[in-house]
Amino acid sequence: MEVDKNNFEEYLPKIEESISKADFVAIDTEFTGLNLNDETKNSLFDTIEERYNKHRRSVHQFTISQIGISAFVKENERYVAHSYNMYLFPASFGPVDVRFMVQASSYEFQRRYDFDFNKYVYSGISFMNEEQEKQVKTFIKRKEITAGVERDVDENLVQDVCSEVAEWYSRAAVGDSHTVLKNDGTRKLKYNYVFENEIKNRYGDVWTSTGNDRNIVVTKITHEEKVERENKQKADSSELFNSLIGFRRVFLALVKHQKPLIGHNMLLDLLLIFDKFHKPLPAHYKDFQEEIHRIFPLIIDTKSIATHLIKKKLDLRFNSTLGGLYHVFRSAAGQNFVIHSPVIAHGEDFTIYSNETYLPHEAGYDAYMCGYCFLRMCHILTFSDVKSTEVVPCTFSRYLNEIKPFHNKINMIRASINSLDLSGSSKEPQRPLVFVQSKTASFQLSAYKLAKEFSKFGTVDIKLQSKSRALVATGNIYCARDLVKFYKNDKRMSIHHYSKWRHSPYSKPALWTGVILSGGLCLWALWSSKKNNT
Repeated sequence: MEVDKNNFEEYLPKIEESISKADFVAIDTEFTGLNLNDETKNSLFDTIEERYNKHRRSVHQFTISQIGISAFVKENERYVAHSYNMYLFPASFGPVDVRFMVQASSYEFQRRYDFDFNKYVYSGISFMNEEQEKQVKTFIKRKEITAGVERDVDENLVQDVCSEVAEWYSRAAVGDSHTVLKNDGTRKLKYNYVFENEIKNRYGDVWTSTGNDRNIVVTKITHEEKVERENKQKADSSELFNSLIGFRRVFLALVKHQKPLIGHNMLLDLLLIFDKFHKPLPAHYKDFQEEIHRIFPLIIDTKSIATHLIKKKLDLRFNSTLGGLYHVFRSAAGQNFVIHSPVIAHGEDFTIYSNETYLPHEAGYDAYMCGYCFLRMCHILTFSDVKSTEVVPCTFSRYLNEIKPFHNKINMIRASINSLDLSGSSKEPQRPLVFVQSKTASFQLSAYKLAKEFSKFGTVDIKLQSKSRALVATGNIYCARDLVKFYKNDKRMSIHHYSKWRHSPYSKPALWTGVILSGGLCLWALWSSKKNNT
């Protein structure tokens, strides 16, 4: 189901109901950029804190352009997917006027998959985080919007409207009404708020209202009636306020119900969702980890599950990309790899992705594919080592119990560890490192040349220590082993498995410092002993 700002209020109750009834919710986001600059690119040397800070810098500058939510509800032994695809565009109001960057390659990628940029800009649902929401709420309560220097409306039109009201007011009787500004379909709700406040501030005994057609109607009332209406009116103008915070209301529903949250390779999705709908990302990873785990106690990354299944060397062949997984699990072989695999269907009002539709990189569709693959992999993990005669239809709670090793384990792309644990400390081993040293003065090491030469062995990143020394992070132990073996007799350079004590540029100075200090202490002790004896 496609949702935009024009039908968001209509579908919001349905979205909230889908979330409340769901066994789990799958999510996906599309965004305006990936890397802020070369310094924020992923590296196999990255620690968790380093990677977090890289992403944090990028996330602050980019924004979400589309989000997908697919709520999987179990009905009569079937999992029924309620999938929503939503374009988002940040709100601007009063003190909140978001600046964000666009990376050309990201837009080129979205264009390749028929992303509707017009719908994104013209019909995107607004959103804010908690900090921005507080700023807007304070701004509305103080009625600062009526200060001309703060507002971005046509002041000539404001004067024209007020002149029209003045002329009508002079001859109107109590109870008379007059439509002063008809909506042409382009004027935003927040501009109506400007006009209404201006009219009420200029003319004492009038009341303004906006109907479903968004036309502004002025009514002449008594002073007592105006006081009564103002006392009843909510200070924060809830309709305007809700339209501004927009998608944050869906986010708050997700937080409220705390359903298992499923994504694929979802670290960036989580960081963006946190920053754009919850709070600005904190300075340190530990603070983010604690807060994201508090609001979403159970998060599961299907990339981590898929990587594990590949290592099991099942007869079912697939790669760990979302599209690759879905293609295999949608096939007859994938659906019947283990009998009694769960039946998955689209909801009655959610047929946009039925009939073999394939819309990769549309957020709603990717969220659906993610949830679909999640259920298939849960079933395989639960019963792959069980005799077929013992396989039975399974409850979702059993699936969750069987995949406990993957709870809150988020895949890390090209980093020093494979995944991070949002519920505790991440203790996976570091990527294998090899040490490279040139054998002759004429052969100087270059990061670019080494990366190009070593890439045939696997994924590598290079960190030069000098023109003759380099540290190489490898994607796995096999890549490291093959490099050491292949260059064993190379005349240009020597390659060894990295040892901190042997190869660190600081280890030898530290060792000699220790030797000198220890030797000095021994000599001082001998001298003191000899002096005392004499």
